[in-house]
Amino acid sequence: MTEVRLTGTGGPEVLQLRTAPVPTPGPGQLLVRMQAAGVAFGDVTQRQGRNPGKPPRVLGYDVVGTVEAVGPGTGDWAAGDRVAALTMTGGYASHVLADSAWAVPVPPALDAPRVSALVLNHLTAWQMLHRVARVHAGQSVLVLGAAGGVGSALVELAQLAGATVYGTASERRRPALLEQGVRVVADASALPEPVDVVFDPVGGPSLARSRAAVVKGGVVVSFGFSFTVGGGHGRVGGLVRTLAASRVRPGARVVLYTVGGAAKKDPAALRQDLTALVELLAAGRLAPRVETLPLARAADAHRRLEDRQVLGKLVLVP
Repeated sequence: MTEVRLTGTGGPEVLQLRTAPVPTPGPGQLLVRMQAAGVAFGDVTQRQGRNPGKPPRVLGYDVVGTVEAVGPGTGDWAAGDRVAALTMTGGYASHVLADSAWAVPVPPALDAPRVSALVLNHLTAWQMLHRVARVHAGQSVLVLGAAGGVGSALVELAQLAGATVYGTASERRRPALLEQGVRVVADASALPEPVDVVFDPVGGPSLARSRAAVVKGGVVVSFGFSFTVGGGHGRVGGLVRTLAASRVRPGARVVLYTVGGAAKKDPAALRQDLTALVELLAAGRLAPRVETLPLARAADAHRRLEDRQVLGKLVLVP
């Protein structure tokens, strides 16, 4: 098999293409031949050494592909099945081990890179919208970083739910948001009126501004610590500062969300939500914006992501 190995912490150059033996699936595992694997901002912070714990050998939060082998205790899965799975690590490889409890079937006709966009980004957005904030028609939301991977998924799904969507983005990305019907604002303080929900991937000092931007009884969903990148903070320090910032004064409720934490707590909900997203894609009701690069160019993918050159989801393909 081929994999992009994390040879250390540092810049994109620490991502190196290597060969390795094809792994054997253990209990509850599927061996998947990769057709698409998403690149996430969390991969960047892992590579930089900002996340707690030992970095994984191979990055990659998700995989879409064909099952080649199954371990014991995987239910009805069989070789030849097409699958999408949340993996949290290991996706940057031609063969990936996936937990069958975090996997759902995928129709043969669906485009693999677009399905990959669902597994992390749209799943994260869906759960924050419907399980955390419970957004419904007639409400308004602010999405910080609305042109990014999760941000663009939040925009699409919030509009599908009938919400009015405000969004922030760099000047270069704003025209794409305007085309989607997003009401673009410079930042949370520039809203014409308070919103029901703010989705904040920045964390830290950004949360005070987000809390001030919601109506009484509203909620801020915090799902990242991007303020730590280039700021000299690790992920643990970012979490501490984010928690501190969320409690500076009485005000809007802040909920911290991670897709991995949600998956561990309720894998059945993960399968239910990801299945719903696959069905929406198959019905033509979702159109995730996707860019692809070959697996061998994973380092270039990280450079593009760090330089904010990506609109939507960046996906690696064989």
